[in-house]
Amino acid sequence: MLPEQPLILVVDDESDSLAYLFDLLHNEGYRVLPTPSALEALAQIAKRKPQLVISDLRMPDLDGLELLDRVKRDSPQTRVLLLTAYGTRAMSEDVLRRGGEAMLIKPSTSGEILRAVRRALEGAGAIPEPNGRGDR
Repeated sequence: MLPEQPLILVVDDESDSLAYLFDLLHNEGYRVLPTPSALEALAQIAKRKPQLVISDLRMPDLDGLELLDRVKRDSPQTRVLLLTAYGTRAMSEDVLRRGGEAMLIKPSTSGEILRAVRRALEGAGAIPEPNGRGDR
């Protein structure tokens, strides 16, 4: 019996971005839980204990940095990767200082996203073995 793939919680209030990330990660063989709001994500994190959270930075209910802070406080073993179209070097450094894995700038290629996901999961001790389609 194969080990269960890590659970990745994807948080984005934009349905197109949420669907893209779900499809990308699901097609690589990951278990993916799409969530349209940061507040809903916090409830799912408490219930489901994902190994990785991928979140947009700008969202209406709670921004990605606030979500990062709450995840690291309440579920420190959960890794967090942020995505934004509005990032700066200073913001990226702030994400790292707060305990995040990285901040990727949108639009990121599928290869960039998958490499960041693999690095984050390896750091969490959840070594992924995706379906082997490789970076596109």
